[in-house]
Amino acid sequence: MPVKLHLIQIKMKTKVRPDKLAVILCFSLLMIISGCEVADDLLGNEVISEIEGEWSVDETSEVFGKKSTLLPYTVTISPDPDNLNGIIIDNFYDVGISVRANVSGSSITIPNQEAEDEYTVYGSGTISGNRNEIDMSYVVNDGTSQDDHCTADYTKL
Repeated sequence: MPVKLHLIQIKMKTKVRPDKLAVILCFSLLMIISGCEVADDLLGNEVISEIEGEWSVDETSEVFGKKSTLLPYTVTISPDPDNLNGIIIDNFYDVGISVRANVSGSSITIPNQEAEDEYTVYGSGTISGNRNEIDMSYVVNDGTSQDDHCTADYTKL
């Protein structure tokens, strides 16, 4: 019997007050939530930083056929300063226009947009696991009524 009383006394000494317990739980929950957001942001930035730079583009166009048969053209991918998960592709379609796209994991989405010189563009792409190739599929309209459906293989330079 004295042993049981001794154990009860120990439990009572280590008992956490309800108000302190609530503070500890709230703090722990806050750390878990903010930790997930930081991890998501870092992963998004990691992919963008790895695909940032110059790329060789081998493009096939319904309108022009294989545009880059002799010499593939070059584009530059850079982070979009206005969008944490965004990129800007300069010299898109080999006509000097800049296009904005979103990156999520290994997927690139080019939302429907009007770029410079009345070009309308939309499409998507897939980034390879080693992040040195991108397969793109997109539609470009230069302001005429004809859409040009294109596929392109991007290779990191």
